[in-house]
Amino acid sequence: MIGMGRRPRTHFAGAVYHVMARGVNGCDIFLDGQDRTGFLEALFRFSAESSCEVIAYCLMTNHFHLAIKVGLIPLASFMHRLLTIHAKKFNLRHERTGHLFQDRYKANLCLTDRYLATLIPYIHMNPVRAGLVARPQDWPWSSYAGQDINSDDLLGFDPWPNSVDEKIVLTRHDEVEAAALEALAAAAVHGAGITLENLRSRSRLPHFVQARRSFAREAIRNGHSQTAVARWLFSTRSSISRYVREIYATTGCQAPDSSG
Repeated sequence: MIGMGRRPRTHFAGAVYHVMARGVNGCDIFLDGQDRTGFLEALFRFSAESSCEVIAYCLMTNHFHLAIKVGLIPLASFMHRLLTIHAKKFNLRHERTGHLFQDRYKANLCLTDRYLATLIPYIHMNPVRAGLVARPQDWPWSSYAGQDINSDDLLGFDPWPNSVDEKIVLTRHDEVEAAALEALAAAAVHGAGITLENLRSRSRLPHFVQARRSFAREAIRNGHSQTAVARWLFSTRSSISRYVREIYATTGCQAPDSSG
């Protein structure tokens, strides 16, 4: 029996995630301030290059927490880059070999403002709960900036709720998704030398059709469903499906399943 591959994480521009990564077998991933400083430098450099916003962070000893808002670059790409560079630097500096991080990082999509508002103080209180410091302001390796934290608000808070309905996850904020598709479309029309009106028209001129194919490919690669792409283009899902099949047939690759 062939094992099932990991299900891809939900991605759309503007999504906010709670992310945690831990050292393999519980090993330390930060041994001193230099390790943590290097990690933060990479975190903020990559976030700027990827149009991500770091909302909150806390670097512990054998793990870290992030609250991060992504742009068009998927979280998976951002995290792969961040964890890879830290592991390489850590292993080189400490004369170590092998994996540094335990399996796949953990990520939860923040679906409500209430969850996010509680998550941020939860992240900042990590070193207090671990007994490393008495107050969050005493830990220099977090984004805590003097915000009032009411411990009562954290009682019963589940940072990793597992009852999220995938249908809710995929009913993304329409305005956020539209803005993301608009940005991809702008890149497509710029490269083709046409207008947005041309892209969304029913014209069968070859360069218009090619631009639609390119737009559909990039939109689906960035996590948008064929239905959403068709709606934005004033087209049909069958047309988008055909574009995708044609693109991947020419490359010899298997088209992704984005039938939503």
